[in-house]
Amino acid sequence: ANHFLLYVSIFTITISGILKKLYMGETLNFIFFKFGFKKDNFILADVYYDVHVYANYLLLALVTLHILAVATHHFIFKDNILKKIL
Repeated sequence: ANHFLLYVSIFTITISGILKKLYMGETLNFIFFKFGFKKDNFILADVYYDVHVYANYLLLALVTLHILAVATHHFIFKDNILKKIL
């Protein structure tokens, strides 16, 4: 479940950051293309900003939980999980 939530939070951070930028009236440069909305919407930009911030907090918590799980397996259970990772 932790891996799935890691991927969901990374996806959410990316999409909410893009949408926040577009709803602020800015253009998004992607390789040779420029994307933008014709009309800005600051209310939605604030919503996507909040989603972006809280998804970053969630990602930080999940990475911390992941590191604690590896440390628990290595120091308490004394299995070879760290050698399998490296």
